[in-house]
Amino acid sequence: MPTTGMAGPTRQDRLRTAQEFIAAGRLEEAEALLEQVVATSDPDTLSAKAALALARQRTELAFELLAEAATGHPDHAGLATNLGIAHEMLGRFDEAVICLKRAAALAPRSQEIKLTLAHALESRGDVAEARAITKAVVEHEPGNARALLQLGTLDIGLRDYSSAEIALLRALELVPNDPDTLRNLSVLLFECGCFEQALNVAEHAHLRAPLDTAGLSHLAYCRAAMGLWAEAEATCRRLLAYAPTHLGAREILTRVMIANGEEERAIAELTTFVRAHKSHPSAALLLADILRFVGRFDEALRLASYVSRTQTQDEAAKSLATALELTLGRFPRPEPAALGVGMRVIVPPRTGALEFIALARLLRRATSRQNVHVVAEPRYQVLLRNLAEQAILDEPRPGLSTTPLQSLLPILSTDARNIAVDVPYLRPDAELSARWRDALAAFPRPWVGIVWEGGALGLSMEQIAAVIPHSVTPVSLMTDARRHDLKRWSRPIDVGVHIEHPAEFIAAIANLDAVVGPDSFAVHIAGALGLSGVVFVPRGYPWYWAQADGKPLWYPSFEVVVQERLGHWSGPIDDGRHRLETLLRIQTID
Repeated sequence: MPTTGMAGPTRQDRLRTAQEFIAAGRLEEAEALLEQVVATSDPDTLSAKAALALARQRTELAFELLAEAATGHPDHAGLATNLGIAHEMLGRFDEAVICLKRAAALAPRSQEIKLTLAHALESRGDVAEARAITKAVVEHEPGNARALLQLGTLDIGLRDYSSAEIALLRALELVPNDPDTLRNLSVLLFECGCFEQALNVAEHAHLRAPLDTAGLSHLAYCRAAMGLWAEAEATCRRLLAYAPTHLGAREILTRVMIANGEEERAIAELTTFVRAHKSHPSAALLLADILRFVGRFDEALRLASYVSRTQTQDEAAKSLATALELTLGRFPRPEPAALGVGMRVIVPPRTGALEFIALARLLRRATSRQNVHVVAEPRYQVLLRNLAEQAILDEPRPGLSTTPLQSLLPILSTDARNIAVDVPYLRPDAELSARWRDALAAFPRPWVGIVWEGGALGLSMEQIAAVIPHSVTPVSLMTDARRHDLKRWSRPIDVGVHIEHPAEFIAAIANLDAVVGPDSFAVHIAGALGLSGVVFVPRGYPWYWAQADGKPLWYPSFEVVVQERLGHWSGPIDDGRHRLETLLRIQTID
């Protein structure tokens, strides 16, 4: 009989293979291998067993094992890594980052540890640092599919959609049909308004991983966006059958029921769930958000405030409570600070574009008193350059304190009486503005900018068209895939096809007589420029559309039309048409 010269598998072979099985999700096989390893205090064995416990979501058990093992073997990178993962899963992000930075220092060549550190940094809110580390891994290992996937998801969160697309498509080239990459590509398509394509890709992701709860939840979300209510509800209820506390599925189910006209039943079911899970503050916070969604702001605020008081470290609860206070026209108590020669303001990476535009007026007010250095992502720097009072663009600098943009509200003693005194606070580029004025001059006035939405509950182009009088020239400001809807309506001027830069967008809008559409980037730019317009918002409108005596506090030049029932736009459209006609008539008289 021929001999191979191959010895039997060693303990290290079994541990290495078990780790590979854990990474691939083959947990039963990993456990079977680890059972063959003799019980020992060897750190590699302890690390592998802890990794299996973490993969099975047995976080407390894993932490107990790791706490003792990492103390006994402080220089073992694997134990430090898994301890950091356990801290992150338990919500202790500072401790997670400390452990993972130590692990990265112990094993500086391990790109996987660096990616795990970047994930923990993202969870803690340090998105810029997380992206920098992930980007460095991609540059060091261009064929690392995990790194590309992580970079793509970070860029989605940062709304850098072109960069996200490049990373995700590259990851799919390396690992075709990977369900996580497909799901994130679907998220990207959804964020870009390509709902049908997003649904198709979500279906493929589900096909590749039919038991994945994240994929099933996202699939339900896509189905709801397309108005497939029955399918979305069935998907949620199937997920909740084996994951009863899955908040994502419960949120989608509640919103689907509300869209179907079952608002009271939906809120009653969610309230029952929250009462049965009083130890889960995130469940109460979900109920508060749903109450906000249906316009029951006072009830939502009471609940969010309660969670904020009882869970003092819950930043989401504080953020929701603050937003609801603003929605109700209540501003934070003034906390004037002694302003020095210069102030450093940071725009947190997760700040949405619409929120940023609304709050940018505070930068103008601050710069009128002193020099203000602003640290912001590139996508916001063009807007900062168009402020009527120029701020000084700056880069992050370790060790220097910064003031979050949102914190300027109490510092500048902002309230309902003075929130709009800075409008207009954007200033278009003079040369670009003149170019757009000349381009539009060939068309009869008034020029009314239009935007619309996609999805089952959004305002379609046809619905916006019903708002526009025949006597005006509609000017399409759409720049994404929905611009192609114009093939069904020949009247509007397709301005969006010529816009490649935010400065162009600002200059084009500055020449219009009014802007009409749902809550959107174009509407906020118009409001910041002081233009008139009509905005359509749901009952649960965002805080920057707060009103007093029927007039918006933040953008007083606009008329706000509030939807009475989710998905029903006929009444608001009639109201919006009358309001637009009145605005244009007043402008003509002036």
